[in-house]
Amino acid sequence: MPSVSVIVPVYGEKKWLSQCLNSIKVNDYDLELIVEGDPEGTGAAQARNRALRRAVGKYVMFCDSDDYFEPGAIDLMLSEMDGADLVCGSFRKFGDFEMTVSHPTETFTMTDIADYTISNLKNPGENQMLSGCWAKLYKRDLIVNFPELVTAEDMGFNFDYLRRCKKVRFLENIVYHNRKRQNSLSTSFDLEKKERLFGLLDGLKYVKAFLKETDIDPDEMEDALDSSKVYHSMLYFTRIHGSGRETFKRIYP
Repeated sequence: MPSVSVIVPVYGEKKWLSQCLNSIKVNDYDLELIVEGDPEGTGAAQARNRALRRAVGKYVMFCDSDDYFEPGAIDLMLSEMDGADLVCGSFRKFGDFEMTVSHPTETFTMTDIADYTISNLKNPGENQMLSGCWAKLYKRDLIVNFPELVTAEDMGFNFDYLRRCKKVRFLENIVYHNRKRQNSLSTSFDLEKKERLFGLLDGLKYVKAFLKETDIDPDEMEDALDSSKVYHSMLYFTRIHGSGRETFKRIYP
């Protein structure tokens, strides 16, 4: 049985797919590569779920088709899984802007993860190691499915998964390169699909469900969630072109 299944959902532009696939290599472990198309436009979450039903690896990783792994990253993450239920590597965002999300190599308990999550909710520009389903190594037997959300399905997936974890390992090594594009599904606004604009609010319900099972003070949790909602609502609002009043009327006619 392969040690790791790497799932690549393919939809939209394919001009970076070869770079993505060429980066998926292992030296010391068995690899199963699953490239899942989306001909009916069901979205990345459903494509990943279809691939998960076919995956046979003990561990699972995800890579978007316009991103790529750092050389040796998969071997490194597999070697660090011992004693952990989830490995999160540092990663680089590039394209429209350049940014590195990193954290010193450290093993966290769920109490530590709850504190880290609260810090991110209060200031979403910081402590982003838990964002995205890429740059992470999961245990196949702890995975359920990606939730059916219009956006933020990876947030829902991660925090649902964390409810079944005991320890998480962060790695300071950059393992993944995440391409940021203005016209990607996560950064563009379509008036015909305006429910996507505030879709993160549904993702935050999974964060709240995780935090409620920890020792975080309920009032602190609610305050942190409110801060995140305000931040992301303002962020998404900036993605709509036009004056403030015109934009408001487009969303709420």
